[in-house]
Amino acid sequence: MIPRKAPRPLDGQLYTDPAVFDEEMKRIFSRMWVCGGRLEELDEPGRFATREIGGESVIAVRTAARDAGVGSNGNGTAEGTTQELAAFFNVCRHRGSRVVDECAGRANVFQCPYHAWTYGLDGRLIGAPHMGQDFDPNSAGLVPVRIGALHGFFYLSLAADGPSLAEVAGDLPDLSRFTLGRLVRGDRHEYEAQANWKILCENYNECYHCAVVHPELNRVSDYRNGGNLETGRFFVGGPMTLNDGCNTMSATGRSNRPDLPAIEVTDRTSVQYYHVYPNLLISLHRDYVVTHTLWPIEAGRTRVVCEWLFDPEVAAAPDFDPSDAVDFWHLVNRQDWEVCALTQLGVASRGYRPTAYEGSEACLQIFDGWYLDQMGL
Repeated sequence: MIPRKAPRPLDGQLYTDPAVFDEEMKRIFSRMWVCGGRLEELDEPGRFATREIGGESVIAVRTAARDAGVGSNGNGTAEGTTQELAAFFNVCRHRGSRVVDECAGRANVFQCPYHAWTYGLDGRLIGAPHMGQDFDPNSAGLVPVRIGALHGFFYLSLAADGPSLAEVAGDLPDLSRFTLGRLVRGDRHEYEAQANWKILCENYNECYHCAVVHPELNRVSDYRNGGNLETGRFFVGGPMTLNDGCNTMSATGRSNRPDLPAIEVTDRTSVQYYHVYPNLLISLHRDYVVTHTLWPIEAGRTRVVCEWLFDPEVAAAPDFDPSDAVDFWHLVNRQDWEVCALTQLGVASRGYRPTAYEGSEACLQIFDGWYLDQMGL
């Protein structure tokens, strides 16, 4: 079912009430496939990353080497990786201690720091000191979490059932021409925005604010240059056209980097912007891709991971310099987080009376409608 359009902007309580935030974690982040990050974070056996999702800590790990020849298929979905990836609740089966305290690393096994119960990379309990012969270790492995790979990203789902990741992939627009599965990270910045996660999503989904908040961006891509709206069960987005003489998003609007190998002619004069629900914001340029993954901390705070992705041959060149793209979006990010923090303060006021959307805020209106559907409002 295509999400409905919200009739007006959301009430302030939905951004500020801790009880609403807790319900979002249950209804949205604990039920959906959440983008965990780039697969290159799990690039070899034993490489792991932990993620906080819906109030839960999850371990994602690569358990085995990739088979020779395994790459990505035509739509950017990594093949063969389901068997090579595993994820678990980060909870020891003995007395509940966190097993892993690091954000990322490499391990041969996972050992609980409390009583040294030890688990293999596949989650099996392989060591439990002094438990005796009557204890069955096969009944005490780490509790699994669903994990899958798509477009060079890994996704996690706390839900034991619901849509498969393949069903999500089938709903998304065709992004195969951007060869997302083969791109590599050129840089990464992490931020903490003093705003609700939905405010960040709404900000991404409209450019009504761009002329005022982002004069540097507006000189490259005018805020009125939006293209056709695209939407589905799991995403919303569409293109923005670059201004005459510009070929990418940078301070000058120009870049000498070659095009990504399979892009179309129209991609040379536009940028594709998509929000994959709930937490991936992806902006696709002719020569690079920038992503934001959102990690709600509490009602008024959100951790944001921003990554810049490039063709591997370009990134391997001795003179590779991503700073034009990185510096540009770092500026835009800081401008956005500032105005989003002001919005967080405003929606908390008893004087906030939401009125109406402006015509160019169609993506925002779709996102708000999707949110109301997920929350049963």
